[in-house]
Amino acid sequence: MSKSKSEKPKMATSWEIYNRIIWDSRLDSSVFIAGFEDRVSESGLREKPLAHWAADGDIPWHRIRYIRCQDIIVWDREQHLDLISSGHLPAFAWKINQTDKSDNNSDNKIENLEEQPVVFNPKYVYKYENNDWQPVENISKSVKSENLTIANYNVLCDVYEKDKIQTEKRLPAIFVELRKTDADIIAIQEATPDFVRFLLAQDWVQNYYVSESNNTDNIQTFGNLLLSRLPFTLVEYKFSIQKHVLVGSWFINNELLQVAAVHLTSNRAKNAVEKRKHQLKTVIDYLQKQPGNYFIVGDFNTRNNLQDDVASISNLIDIWQELRPDEAGYTFNPQVNPLAELMSLEGEPARFDRILLHSQNDNWVPQSVKLFGCEAVGNTEGKIFPSDHFGIQGVFVSPEDLTPSLRTPLSLSEKEDLTPSLRTPLSLSRRGEEIHTPVSFTRRGDGGEVNDELKTIPPVYRSAIVILPPDEILPAIQAIRQRYDARFDRWMPHINLIYGFLPESYFDETAKIISSALAQVEPFTITLNNFETFTHRKSSTAWLRPIAQPETALHELQSLLQQLFPQCNEQSRKSEAGFTPHLSVGQFSTPEVAFAELPKWYPQSFTVNSIALISRRDDEPFEVRRIIKFGEETISNSSELINLVNQIEPKLNLNQKIHRETVLEIVTQACQECLGFQPTLELLGSYRLGVESTESDLDIVCQIPTYLSGENFLKNVYQRLEGLCESIKLVLDAKVPLLRLKLEGISVDLLYTHFDGNSTFDMSIIGCWEADLIAEFVQEYLPIESFQLLLRAIKGWAKYRRVYGNSWGFLGGLSLAILSAWSCQYYDNKDISLDKLLLNFFQVINQHDWNQPISLTEAGKEYSIQLPRDLLPIITSIEPCQNTARNITHSTAEILRGEFQRGAELTQEIINDNLDWSILFESIDLQQESDILLELKLVSDNHQELEQKCGNFEADIIGLVIQLEQNDIFVRPWTGINRMLDTAIITLGLNLPSDCNVNSIETLALEFLSQFGYSFEVRIGKVG
Repeated sequence: MSKSKSEKPKMATSWEIYNRIIWDSRLDSSVFIAGFEDRVSESGLREKPLAHWAADGDIPWHRIRYIRCQDIIVWDREQHLDLISSGHLPAFAWKINQTDKSDNNSDNKIENLEEQPVVFNPKYVYKYENNDWQPVENISKSVKSENLTIANYNVLCDVYEKDKIQTEKRLPAIFVELRKTDADIIAIQEATPDFVRFLLAQDWVQNYYVSESNNTDNIQTFGNLLLSRLPFTLVEYKFSIQKHVLVGSWFINNELLQVAAVHLTSNRAKNAVEKRKHQLKTVIDYLQKQPGNYFIVGDFNTRNNLQDDVASISNLIDIWQELRPDEAGYTFNPQVNPLAELMSLEGEPARFDRILLHSQNDNWVPQSVKLFGCEAVGNTEGKIFPSDHFGIQGVFVSPEDLTPSLRTPLSLSEKEDLTPSLRTPLSLSRRGEEIHTPVSFTRRGDGGEVNDELKTIPPVYRSAIVILPPDEILPAIQAIRQRYDARFDRWMPHINLIYGFLPESYFDETAKIISSALAQVEPFTITLNNFETFTHRKSSTAWLRPIAQPETALHELQSLLQQLFPQCNEQSRKSEAGFTPHLSVGQFSTPEVAFAELPKWYPQSFTVNSIALISRRDDEPFEVRRIIKFGEETISNSSELINLVNQIEPKLNLNQKIHRETVLEIVTQACQECLGFQPTLELLGSYRLGVESTESDLDIVCQIPTYLSGENFLKNVYQRLEGLCESIKLVLDAKVPLLRLKLEGISVDLLYTHFDGNSTFDMSIIGCWEADLIAEFVQEYLPIESFQLLLRAIKGWAKYRRVYGNSWGFLGGLSLAILSAWSCQYYDNKDISLDKLLLNFFQVINQHDWNQPISLTEAGKEYSIQLPRDLLPIITSIEPCQNTARNITHSTAEILRGEFQRGAELTQEIINDNLDWSILFESIDLQQESDILLELKLVSDNHQELEQKCGNFEADIIGLVIQLEQNDIFVRPWTGINRMLDTAIITLGLNLPSDCNVNSIETLALEFLSQFGYSFEVRIGKVG
């Protein structure tokens, strides 16, 4: 897209300007000053020499307002001024005055040109907006991501052998392969202008930021592309007209990440080896000068060990070699791929395409890597593949969401002990973005199933157990940290004992365990004695050395805590020496610089008589959530509540998880056999929200291509599973067609959705988005683990009070999830404990005016209430918005309001008077709720037939409830069907008006039942 005359000139970001000034050796960085927003100063601004700016510090780039060179403003955010990019810097900005260069002898011009530093120039990034691809500026904002998928694909330019490689057939296959990766970042080589135009016309690509527009003026024959779901900035360096490298920059989890997309010179060129070495060295030299972590991805065009070409490559991890060292991983294989055979000079396979990673402090850890595009295009007799290369895809996990078993390499014996059914991750996608559920490798103990459930919870890097120095010695520490510690605003002064630790939602349970363990621990003394340093590859961390008295007290305390939570062993395995207690005060380039700049330290002593549980939420700093003193054992009321919830609404144990994973794998395998490729499965309902229980069904959506009929797909899966299932049924006449089956005792509903531009309207896929939106909404207010615990408690309460189930006119799981999430926005207590969350839930729901809908989105809040079907409007988030509680009747609405009121009163009493929480969950005596009982009995000596009849009738029982209410009868459904051998009984409790004839009730019931075509026994009797 060409720029209009009225459009503002391109302005580089503050981060790009910083890097250009710091790393361009021609510029005098000492004369540049950054002005940035500062709430503490009176003017709201502070200045700092740009050379002293901490690139990875806690001051975000967007707070830089201007940059001046001596007294001249050369970059100003508000005025949209950028003299640096436009080339109008004053003469004194340069170490050598640029005007003197015109006097150079012409004989020296070539030599001077070779001495010019390599400059990576800014480049536009484009986003699809207003029905066109538009250049986007100022998109270097930080985003959150617990995992990252990167894909690379050389798509085969059609310059050579154009008549043989059938690009018109390959392009659709390439786009399918790229979409199936569901990658966050995609690098592409050998893109042509036509390829770019076709690619950018794909609906799914319009959710990405891209490095080229559909104008394609800058694309050469062998073009490089970068696509990303996450916003990024971009620079480019051209080795030649056709050979260039793109470097994208992202701020993820407040850390800088760069990805260099390369296509190195092939052996078709003269001096190819030397050219590749130069290209790779240029890229690495540039990236090593940048802060943060980086990837190099692309077609390296060499069979060699890269370290043979460039020594500095040794600091990078080759992901394929790291994760699959025993497999060749050929991405170019003439022996398998006819297109590779056609294009090959030597006829030998090679691993040309690679993903390399440099990650400081393991900010990103490789989880999996695989090849894609490895199958021939349909209807080409196996002769045409999507490309002559296979693509490569890697999945990486941020340590904050990483289980210990993924951080530590496993021994062979440990690998053999991994549960096989948990080895393959499922790809769960939401609207326009990918959620990768990490493989959760579970180790089995000698005794089989893990008894202590807390020991199975993976640690997160948002919580810790620490020792906090007392207030009286903080000023001396903070004076040093404020000057030298880039994490000053995130961490308080502390000595880590356990980091990472369990999520904050488990603090009540862990506090009780820790309190008991510390009951016999005696206070001891710590002296912060002297400075020492940890040396990293590019920097050093200075810290104060704590000396304990007694000498072993600190190590014994840490060991005791780690024994309680053995999975939280980060501190004891950071070095060969084991746990090294320290209090960090700053970061420096070298130890020598640290000791030269740090002030003189006078030893400070204090008594340790407690530890602290700390955590941070979103981008907030760490805060103290619990103080646990030595010698005191406390019993948390909330801990007892959690134990109660675990009893009434138990989570799956290890064997049950394995069982369901096995069932899921069987279904996945059947889908794969029908589709011919690894399917993408979406989990719905309680599984997607992480609150599955022993009673939960598996609701699955499988993505299928548009050319395949959904009904045929379900029929084919039916044929493959028929002999394995206890029961299986095709339901094709439903609003959402599905395959319903029971496999190894687990009920499964399998649905499908087409992955095309219209999939956003499929009812099946909306169920996935609804769960994702609930999770996103909740995390604005509290940790997702706390919400999951709350929702499990509410579901348990609803079941014990017999008000659970849409079929019976009450609330189903989705309604309760929306209600629970909606209540979280009104929770303003820093103490996130289950007792307070339950109190908040019942208070806000009880006070709600049901003339207004409850929804999590503005679209849902605009839902138009229509009585009587919307007596309790609990509305979905995604249009077309619907009432999830549409089966609520006048009777059940009154019952639910009464239960909400009871819950509000009881939770307040329990907390105020320290009562037993079991009162809230007390089972209801249904017989006391009604005057008479209406019993409907089904009898059949065929168990499968009886189950089918019960299922059909349960789906329609609400119709009978409504007919009874139309005769002024108050109905109290007894949720569930009572099964006894060959008999099933459904019971409705009735409160009759004074003029009601009991015989008329029997007549009404029999008329209603006649529509089902099988016989019922009807009995009406008084209670007791």
